[in-house]
Amino acid sequence: MGYRKIVIVGESNLCRSFIAESILRGLLNKKNISNIEVISRGLVVMFSEPVSPVAERLLRHHGYKIEEFRSSPLTEKDLESADLVLTMTRAQAEQVRKDYATQAACMSVGTFIDMDEDIRSPEEGIEQAEDEDEVLETFFHSVEQSMEAVADRIIGELSPVSEILS
Repeated sequence: MGYRKIVIVGESNLCRSFIAESILRGLLNKKNISNIEVISRGLVVMFSEPVSPVAERLLRHHGYKIEEFRSSPLTEKDLESADLVLTMTRAQAEQVRKDYATQAACMSVGTFIDMDEDIRSPEEGIEQAEDEDEVLETFFHSVEQSMEAVADRIIGELSPVSEILS
């Protein structure tokens, strides 16, 4: 399957989906794949806001460049040009399929990479944690590993069968 546009969907497009977008775009660029557009959107965006300070801090700490970013709601227009829609959770994938008419493949990141878990919010577990930074680092690495698996699958699907067999 060829991919020209991938839409990553989260709840508010302020943290998880933006981090996933930034990581996936960075991974594809490192592999010299520049013809795939990666964007992120939110299911519940009442008004455009800057990325969360947590997302900005984590991405900068791990060497990702952050351009001017503001959250954006998912629209029918986004979906019309998408080849693949990846959500942070299975419930979000169901919501997109229910609420939007899309021809694009729509599934959770976990489903796309055969992982049982959803990508959880970074806030989950912070209240009980002794070390907030450790929880956030664990969250970041789980998103990074998921996006590496997404990138590997995309790259694998882009490779001609003849190259794989030779």
